[in-house]
Amino acid sequence: MRAAVGDGPVVITGAGGTIGTAFAVTFGALGLPLVLGDYDDMGLAVTGAQAMAAGASQVRTVQGDAADPEVAEILVDACADLGGPSVAIFNAGICVPGLTWEQPLELWQRQVDVDYWGPVHGVRAMVPAMLERGAGHVFAVSSGAGLVAPPGMGAYVSSKHAVVGLMESLHHELARLGSPVRASVVCPGNVFTNIADNSLLSLNIDPEDFELDGVAAEVDAASRAGVDAGAPAQTVADAVVEAVLDGRFWVLPQPELALGALDRYQRLADGRPPADLL
Repeated sequence: MRAAVGDGPVVITGAGGTIGTAFAVTFGALGLPLVLGDYDDMGLAVTGAQAMAAGASQVRTVQGDAADPEVAEILVDACADLGGPSVAIFNAGICVPGLTWEQPLELWQRQVDVDYWGPVHGVRAMVPAMLERGAGHVFAVSSGAGLVAPPGMGAYVSSKHAVVGLMESLHHELARLGSPVRASVVCPGNVFTNIADNSLLSLNIDPEDFELDGVAAEVDAASRAGVDAGAPAQTVADAVVEAVLDGRFWVLPQPELALGALDRYQRLADGRPPADLL
């Protein structure tokens, strides 16, 4: 691992959540220093303690909003005396269900701010630091919903599609520079997390007060059932560690997701309508 990225710190946003904690513990167990970011200071503290217990050489935390470009700069600054960031994982994300024309605009905006602009700010802060360092690897966590488009989550789907495009373009740019800095996009499928309720809580919405009906409620129930039956978060962390070692761009913790993407593009080529995979 250290031959691939060096001894610099691993930066993880959304570190207080289930997948973020798996990232922190996994990289901490390799003895690397960590810089963890999240809006939830209590979640940060818990994750930091678990990472230290796993073997992290040190843990620094930054409480703040991933949608704020200043927070991305603070995360870079927290790495400065450690040689600059070696790996950065833009993992913060929220998903709030609702029909595209019904969901309040403020919920649309907040999902785009965190899910898309968060990685944009992260890239713009971390990549220059890595170029100066002469090495590094940036990961943006998209989703299976960045490869296909399930119903009832238009803001999330469009943001995650944008993240895939962002990272693919970045990959080409770094390659044209001949830079050793690498870029990857992570597209997990269903993973067992509490993203549904945590997303609402991050918006100061009590999950008990959030009501949907009709098709929106059916879609939400199907989505929650998929998450509840999903793979463990460690599946995602292990896939990212493998990608650091082998440099792959596409990181699919559940490789079967590629079949859904292949079906989508075959339908495009055939002129057939897309499939509702939910």
